[in-house]
Amino acid sequence: MGWREPIEAAPLQAMTANLGMAEDRSEHIDPEPLTEALMGESVPPLARFRVHFTAQEPIRLPEYSGSAWRGLLGHGLRRTACVTRQPTCTGCLLIQNCVYSTLFETPDAQGTPGGAPHPFILAINPQAPRALEPETAFSLDLQLLGTAIQQMPYLIHAFGLAGRRGFGRSGGRFTLRAVEREVTLGSEDWRTVYDATLGRYEPLETAAPVLPPAPARTHLHLLTPWRLKRDGRRIGARELTALDIAHALYRRLRTLAAAHGGDPDTFDHRRLPTDPDALQLEVDWLRWHDWTRYSLRQDALMQLGGLIGEVSLTGPALAELWPALWFGQWTHLGKGTAFGLGGYRIARDENTTL
Repeated sequence: MGWREPIEAAPLQAMTANLGMAEDRSEHIDPEPLTEALMGESVPPLARFRVHFTAQEPIRLPEYSGSAWRGLLGHGLRRTACVTRQPTCTGCLLIQNCVYSTLFETPDAQGTPGGAPHPFILAINPQAPRALEPETAFSLDLQLLGTAIQQMPYLIHAFGLAGRRGFGRSGGRFTLRAVEREVTLGSEDWRTVYDATLGRYEPLETAAPVLPPAPARTHLHLLTPWRLKRDGRRIGARELTALDIAHALYRRLRTLAAAHGGDPDTFDHRRLPTDPDALQLEVDWLRWHDWTRYSLRQDALMQLGGLIGEVSLTGPALAELWPALWFGQWTHLGKGTAFGLGGYRIARDENTTL
């Protein structure tokens, strides 16, 4: 791990103390119905799930557990769903229909594995305990998009297999206890949809989300590393601009809408302002955080560094960007979203619920 380009450094613990929402610096607090641009057919359906486990053995998670969780879940889902037992999804007749391939090797319209963005996002808490003793309860949040929402029972079965496999060669097994789903996006109101003691999955009718009115200024907590590019080059802490964030957000939502339901044209980059004064960035603190993971597929260590910190956005263009910025809290942005990278939360007033 390494740290570079500090700008007004502040403790990481303070930034990630609350992964739900931190204290607000926004000016408007009364919610209103989600704008037509998002309530219509602009964005794909999105559901938040919280999966609860109990450790059976001592578990020692890596520094950043997103890669470990993705690998463990992918292995369990492949065992659950793959009927051909081919070594890869390339050339498989079932690539467009298999639950494993659609989630983990998401094909594009031409059937190319990995050609479309994954319909799931792991919501990793970087401050969650890495050392878990037997009988310790812990949980994992994830978001599902589009038709993947209906595939949650397959994932529940895969989590069960993953628990029997455990983390790493030394064990670290766990059991799945229950799964909750959020009733309204962003509400933190959770209802149980699966209880392991009953063994039954209950689909949940969810309420339409609501969007707080656009503030004059909004404060963003960059919770997991942002891997953004401009003109093919990584954006560092000193180069980041408000328009970089806007373009990365629109690029992410455009590709998700095209692949998993929605109107990609809503997020055409030409809708964004070109005047830097229209959307401005103010930095509280911002750092480049290096994170190293081992890729079993490539048999090599990979550097997946990105930006973490706290920044604010302001300017006349913020109101137009606001719906996408609010929704993007659960889609993340940049590269590595399937590992949980690119996560952020919008601050709110401590006396207000969204």
